[in-house]
Amino acid sequence: MKNNVRNIYIDVMKGILITLVVIGHLPFFEYDSRTLTLIYSFHMHAFLIIGGILSHINENTKLISIIFKRVKNTLFPYFIFSIISLIIIPTQNLSQKFNAVIVMFRGIGDPINAINLPLWFLTFYFIVMLLFEIIEWISFRIKVLSFGRDYNGNNEKTFFVFLLDILFITVIMIVSYLYARYYKMPRIPFNIEIAGFCIGFVFLGKILGKYTPIAFKEIKKNTAIFIFTILLITLLLFIFIISWYIFSMYNGRIDLNARDYKNAFIMYVDAILGFYIFAVISYIISKIPVINNVLSFIGKNSLYILAYHIPAAFFANVYLYPRLPGIIIYLLTHNSVPSIMALSFIGISFSLIIGCIHNCINSFAKGINEERQYKRNH
Repeated sequence: MKNNVRNIYIDVMKGILITLVVIGHLPFFEYDSRTLTLIYSFHMHAFLIIGGILSHINENTKLISIIFKRVKNTLFPYFIFSIISLIIIPTQNLSQKFNAVIVMFRGIGDPINAINLPLWFLTFYFIVMLLFEIIEWISFRIKVLSFGRDYNGNNEKTFFVFLLDILFITVIMIVSYLYARYYKMPRIPFNIEIAGFCIGFVFLGKILGKYTPIAFKEIKKNTAIFIFTILLITLLLFIFIISWYIFSMYNGRIDLNARDYKNAFIMYVDAILGFYIFAVISYIISKIPVINNVLSFIGKNSLYILAYHIPAAFFANVYLYPRLPGIIIYLLTHNSVPSIMALSFIGISFSLIIGCIHNCINSFAKGINEERQYKRNH
């Protein structure tokens, strides 16, 4: 039961975050508008923190299983989504299509030649998670060589791995920052230099995922401490909202894809503040019936929404709008709360429909495979 609650909470937060991604890609906002500045200050970083929370590497994990999992869950979908985007989104000429194919294999977010720009995040996410989990794997291997598998000093072993992680991550972050921001060197395929600098968010998520459940379990044992913790979280939420807004406005619009971090330290602090705020909000929403189920469903399908909300906008412009009354078209194409809600709904709904088609195909293929295996065994 506890695992189900935890999964709902995580999925609700992913649902909120992917909705903000869709809103952030609507055509109503200026590049450095207040809305986009706030959204971009934390939303992609939060996905990395969640990735760290859900990452589980130990001394028994095999390197090949780490690589296989990341390729299967992130890199393979990236190429599938990219190929589908190349098919369903028309291009002006053959040259544009060719450039889009080159960009696809380079795995970078090229705003000029990319057919479906948001897909850059999948290669970025693939690299940053793979880097982090390989670092974890190396740290555990060094720990085993240093202490042996039968050593009983668990706290000492944990602290040793923690220090190794910090050492490796710090080196990678410094090198990546110097390459991308200080020397402004050319883009590396699959956004490796951006992933290297953002690996700290995954490490933070790992720490939160490991120690937060233990802390809350101990807090719940004492009613007075539990009430004090709730009051403290509420106070921090108020302080963090103000701080998040101030830091966001001071640092300006962050663009990870463009390697534009502004002040990198403030970017990290601001992203952590934003994550805390929406983590608390997500936890509250996860307790509200119906709404939690809707957002949880959206969160579970966030990969499809990331992949298809841009094609959804294209098809809405080409096929939906011309068939609507003029007043409706006017409302949908001008900045207002109803238009933002309507276009977000269209983008998410379209993506979920295609996601259902994906799942049906996967289930059908899985069924055929299981039937073949059954025939072989019997």
